Amino acid sequence: MEVRVENLCKAYGGKTVLDHLSFTVERGVTCVMAPSGSGKTTLLRLLLGLETPDSGRVIVPEGLRWAAVFQEDRLLEHLDALGNLRFVLGAALEESQARQMLKELGLGDAGGKPVRAYSGGMKRRLALCRALLAPSDALALDEPFTGLDGENRSRAMESIRRRSAGKIVILVTHEAASAAALEAKILRL
Repeated sequence: MEVRVENLCKAYGGKTVLDHLSFTVERGVTCVMAPSGSGKTTLLRLLLGLETPDSGRVIVPEGLRWAAVFQEDRLLEHLDALGNLRFVLGAALEESQARQMLKELGLGDAGGKPVRAYSGGMKRRLALCRALLAPSDALALDEPFTGLDGENRSRAMESIRRRSAGKIVILVTHEAASAAALEAKILRL
């Protein structure tokens, strides 16, 4: 299984963001690294089909299912953790597995608190939990460690490592240490 990008170009308002980008990613973690404003998030949006390239193409296996962590957590503030997971995952939610994953990510004691009462790091971990629990073949993770302290960053990396085995994982981060800890291949834009 692989995702191929061929001569991908994208511009906004006359400013080129991606210029004839080509690469192939296979199962395992690939870390996309580049300075801010250089098109990392745009690349993920193109891979997910949320944007259309100006030219070039993204080739994915038929039926490939993506799960994603966006820069924004995109949570329902009035629901608790399980409510957020249930809303997105529907019938695919296995509550015992969800509770285990929440515990792994340090959210086991969040109980029935609504997400609006969570810290930024707690929200980030819930967004990651949702992506890792979603039935998928590939993960697009846009700065998934933002706002996490050392212990929670380690928990998140361990969960990604364990729960993404056999999947394509495209991770956007500025942190070389995170890429190294996940034994990621590096793709520099």
